Amino acid sequence: MIAELALGFFVRLFVAYSPINGWLLERVEIGTPTTSWKRIEEGLTLRKLGLDPYSGDVVHEPPLTLAIYGFLKPISQLIFIAIDLLTAVLVSKSAQAIHEQMVDSEDKKETHESFKSYKLKLNLNIGYYSLLAVLFNPYSIAVSSTKSTQCTMNFLYGITLFGIANSNILLISMATAVASYVSLFPVMILFPVLMYHRNELITGVTSFVGVFSILHMLSYQLCGDFQYIQSVYGFLLTVPDYTPNVGAAWYFFAEMFSHFTVLFLIVYQVNLVLYAVPLSLRFPENPPLVVFALLMVMAMFKPYTTIGDYVIPFAMLPIWTHLIKYLEQFFIVGLATIVLTLLWPILWYLWVHCLNANSNFYFAITLSFVLFQSFLLSDVLFAEIRREYAMKNGVKRQKIDGVDSVVTLD
Repeated sequence: MIAELALGFFVRLFVAYSPINGWLLERVEIGTPTTSWKRIEEGLTLRKLGLDPYSGDVVHEPPLTLAIYGFLKPISQLIFIAIDLLTAVLVSKSAQAIHEQMVDSEDKKETHESFKSYKLKLNLNIGYYSLLAVLFNPYSIAVSSTKSTQCTMNFLYGITLFGIANSNILLISMATAVASYVSLFPVMILFPVLMYHRNELITGVTSFVGVFSILHMLSYQLCGDFQYIQSVYGFLLTVPDYTPNVGAAWYFFAEMFSHFTVLFLIVYQVNLVLYAVPLSLRFPENPPLVVFALLMVMAMFKPYTTIGDYVIPFAMLPIWTHLIKYLEQFFIVGLATIVLTLLWPILWYLWVHCLNANSNFYFAITLSFVLFQSFLLSDVLFAEIRREYAMKNGVKRQKIDGVDSVVTLD
């Protein structure tokens, strides 16, 4: 692990101080109004001049994290790289622990006789695969090298996963509270965890509310008012900035008739949080899978998405390597993800620099990317359902009226 971490560190350091970093800093797929380091620097400059950074439309970072970034600014590049490496370690440890818990849990379940040879077996390399999936994922390298604040969110997700792997409801609640303070939407991650740990419901809710409240009290002390709430959370909920990114919201609302905007804002935001309840009810004993699904949903549908939003869910995929037999679209999705990632800067160049294309071309790539990630999510969830069915009813398909039965989604 030490060698891999060292290599990951030097790769990030090389990218951060190479000419390519200047190009990466301008990429809309990496820096959005809510994650761009340029916005952080502008906010710090405004505060240094005695001006309110939240009086305009520049800064959308909560006051406490903005202050922390200001304190760490002289060594910010090394801090972001260190955070990314620590995230890789947290995800690696969490993935291995979750896998081992799944093996133990499956050993205790009653399964169909024909399924016993297919039961989950211990694999000591799961954590290592997840480690590599963070360290050498181009998305992760790009966001840490450009000091995107998405690194901080990924670190908080890593802490949350570590808490889930160790059944530490206090750690989960506190990490989720901090993540929700920064970006609001991660609050829904807490739902499947609290459903699973029902006996610790009060502890979880109290911890979340307590930490969330303390963070806002400290923010009020720092700013002297609550104006930052409109700049941070209002900006996320009303989506006023239509700067292109890897999500679908910017184009959707840019093309919307103004008198329909409020209605579709409500529909869009409800769609984002709607999945937490049904997924938690369908997989009540599998919170890691539900958390993976919710992270994918946030990456696909939240406003101001970056490629960094996909780092943690992609790194969680090794946990479900036992589902490969049941996956049907994994290769196609993987190939499409690579191709579409390469097409983003090409279509942007044709649109913005050459003027030979328009926003429809760029949005087509974005929409295709989101579509293929939805294929990945549905494929993993359906593979889990098919495996559960095989575990209870046997590997061979039962015949209905002389025809092999087929498991379908209802």
